Amino acid sequence: MTKNAPNILVASIILIILFALELLLAAGLYDAGLKFEYGDPRSFIVAVPATGIVIATVMHFTGLSYRNLFHVSDSSAKNTFVVLAVPILLICVGSSIWLTNGMHYLERVLPEDPITLQMLERILSGGALSLFVLCVLAPLLEEMLFRGIILRGFLNHYSPAKSIVLSSLLFGVFHANLYQFISASIAGCFFAWLFYKSRSLWPSIFAHSIVNGCAFVLFNASISPPYSFLSTAIALFLSLLGFWVIHIIFYGNSLK
Repeated sequence: MTKNAPNILVASIILIILFALELLLAAGLYDAGLKFEYGDPRSFIVAVPATGIVIATVMHFTGLSYRNLFHVSDSSAKNTFVVLAVPILLICVGSSIWLTNGMHYLERVLPEDPITLQMLERILSGGALSLFVLCVLAPLLEEMLFRGIILRGFLNHYSPAKSIVLSSLLFGVFHANLYQFISASIAGCFFAWLFYKSRSLWPSIFAHSIVNGCAFVLFNASISPPYSFLSTAIALFLSLLGFWVIHIIFYGNSLK
């Protein structure tokens, strides 16, 4: 994508428009008697059309097709996914333990506000609907926007490293609270790196889905931090193993 590729200013405006559109749709539903609390998984009926409108509009102005949005690698989408699935799984499952543990200790210094805690509880406690929103809708739409459009646009203006960091920080800001900003920015760097190296959106969608799925499972199984040193060490080992394998895949040209 080189035509009208978004830079940091344009990407920021895109996100402001998205927030405004969501507020307008939510206000319309509120006037119609349909009200959602912050974090209610049913609010996807606001997020999906708003995000879809923004994505379709930006794709029109940039001349990006859906086919190229999802996959431009010389390797087939199927081969790309099969090769990367296991190391991505190792990285994401492992990081769900050690990153959550790290955030737990951060909360001792900067306690999480009650509004954010209630929001997270709502989005994670909605049963099958929460699972669908977290593991299907959110990964698909957010990866299309942040990696497929924003990161892709940044790569036309900035170095790969700068593009990955900037797009990930915007991804963190999009989550609109301190703790998700930190964890989403870290995860966003991984998702962005996957997209940049694989030239496919499917690996980052899969990784995003696994990360959200792990959060859902840990919450609903009442497995809360702090985790034991052994559990954290094993989780870190799994992540490092996954990174080692994925490094071999990318730099050994296994996808070419």
